[in-house]
Amino acid sequence: MIYAKLLFGGFGRRGLEAITAAVILALTNALVASGLMIITGSYDAMSRAERDDRPDIIRVKARFNRAVFETPRRGNLPPLLLPVYDPLLDPGKLVSASQGAIVLMRQSLLRNVVSPDGFLNIYVFGVEPELERQVGVFSVAQGRFLRSTDQAAAVLDQASANALAIKVGDPITIRKADGLDLPITVVGILDQWALRDAPPRTVEAPALRPEADVASGGILINLSMSQQIFGRPALTDALLIVPHPVSIPAVVDKLQEAFRLEPGVFISERFSRFARKVHDFELSLAFFLIVCGAAAGLAGAFAAYLLHDVCADRRQQHAILIALGFSPFRSTLILVTLGFCVALTGAIAGTLVAALAGPAHFSMPSLMADLGAVEPRLTPLIGGVIAGLSMLAVGCGLTPTMWRLSRAVVAGEITEPAS
Repeated sequence: MIYAKLLFGGFGRRGLEAITAAVILALTNALVASGLMIITGSYDAMSRAERDDRPDIIRVKARFNRAVFETPRRGNLPPLLLPVYDPLLDPGKLVSASQGAIVLMRQSLLRNVVSPDGFLNIYVFGVEPELERQVGVFSVAQGRFLRSTDQAAAVLDQASANALAIKVGDPITIRKADGLDLPITVVGILDQWALRDAPPRTVEAPALRPEADVASGGILINLSMSQQIFGRPALTDALLIVPHPVSIPAVVDKLQEAFRLEPGVFISERFSRFARKVHDFELSLAFFLIVCGAAAGLAGAFAAYLLHDVCADRRQQHAILIALGFSPFRSTLILVTLGFCVALTGAIAGTLVAALAGPAHFSMPSLMADLGAVEPRLTPLIGGVIAGLSMLAVGCGLTPTMWRLSRAVVAGEITEPAS
């Protein structure tokens, strides 16, 4: 107890500075934590935008088939199977111009069945199941998803299954190009159906999302089965997944050269627009980080100065205690404990303020990027950074005094007048 009284006897006058340093440190940590939370949320938003936009995908499609708009809606007519887009894409040309990209081939068709009482349109897609699941979202409610080894098998969405009044294991018939009906067994029913770059919903057909502008339902069959039904290997549309997005402009040039004689083929890519959008967003993020870092640096330096002033005012007292035989280690330990308490208090208080008082959503100012509202997120890494910055500020304030104590520089301090 006597050591504590001796050590803290001359501390009352500077106690307010120590408390002020802790408060400034807490506010600084709150500012830094809020900025880091926003930055973390911003990178999450960019990752989410990249996952949704898929800038690594190039879409190739033919012109829209005008006959789709003229599907019969009454009468007693044989079933029709029409391509949604004109089948103008040669699979060989696509593969040769892909430059190593993954080519996802499709035949997008429309099945139209007319009866005296009405009509029923259902989209039929010839796809490559494994590749489609890499770019689309499908959730199986009953049965299983389509496999590349399946032959006369199909999966369809819940709305189409209800319209056809079928369930898993039931057969459906699709009229082939030669006029014969091909029975196909339903192996799965989907309750979530999101085909990447689906065709526009221009005719009335069952859909899981009736308000959507694109087809959100239909029958999925293997591409080989679709080519057998359609009677030709030509594709209506395709997606190219480029492993290295920076090479997308070169791949687009190759595709345009390969299909330069086909005016009805359209090639679109999102990489250029996405790159401009992300670049603008990163510039705004860097400016935000610089402003937060500068403010945190100034405030942290002021907190370190206050702690240094507190310790410098007590050097004479430490020197007298050391001259009287008091261990320098104990004086150093007291300073370390004081600094640790200030740093811990500032780190915890600042993190809590940032987590509780920070905004739930933040709109990053940007000229071109529209990535939606940023959701700030607190991570263990941010907590570690805040703790490290607090210890750095406290260490800068205490190091000069601790260095003098470690070298037992006491004579000069005793002769100096007390401040």
